[in-house]
Order: sequence, then structure tokens, then C-alpha cells
Amino acid sequence: MNKKQAYQFFTEVYQEIIVNLNINQIPEYFSEQYIQVTDGVRTNMIDFTNHIVTLKEHVAAMSVSPFYDFLFDEAKQTVTLRYIVHVNKKNGETGDVEVIAIFELANNKIIRCNEMTCPLSNNKELENIGTINTN
Repeated sequence: MNKKQAYQFFTEVYQEIIVNLNINQIPEYFSEQYIQVTDGVRTNMIDFTNHIVTLKEHVAAMSVSPFYDFLFDEAKQTVTLRYIVHVNKKNGETGDVEVIAIFELANNKIIRCNEMTCPLSNNKELENIGTINTN
């Protein structure tokens, strides 16, 4: 994958998985061996899918800013992103969360993600939005 392809790929991933919360599209973008570490919490593909299901239960809508930083290493097939997610929860709480994420790709799928999240307000409701999982 080159940088232009990677940018398009991640734009699609964020639209389908984060904005649309479409769990049916997860296998299109993520390897079955996918591992994610968010704020120190390690998850596998099953946990990640459950996280998206849990978000659907708690979130009315989310939007993602344009990528403020998009760094791509073609040789290593890694992408580093920085962006903000605006969250509208079903309980009426809203807020923004800054995310810095490093992704590894193999065979045109995401195999690993290491990310840090930081609520941009003192909203306690958003502190665990990156790791929320009730399953």
C-alpha cells in the first residue's frame, strides 16, 4: 500500500467502523489476528468487535475530525494518526476525545493498533470511551 492508498483506506475505516459503527465491515479492514492496545488495555478481534457493539449501545452519534497528522511508512506499512472524535452519548453527554494511534498493516488489513485517548474536557463520561466494553 502506498501513502495515497493508505489515506483512502483509513478514511474508509473510520467512516465505516467509527462513524457508522458497522460491525459487519470489520472483517473487510481488520485481520482475524488483530490486536489493539488502547490506554494500556489489550484487546483481540473479539474484544474489539464487542467494543464497537458496546459503543452502539451507549453512543447516539460520533464524528471524526480530519486527520491532523497522517504519517505513513511505506517500508514498514505503519500509519500514525492524530485526530479528534466528537461523541454524542445517548444519555445526553457530549464531548471531544483526542486520539493518537499507530497502526500496522499486512496484506492490506490492520493487524495491530496502539492508541492513546484523552478527553478534551473534564467529562468523566468520556474517560473510558476508547476501551468501553460490557461484553
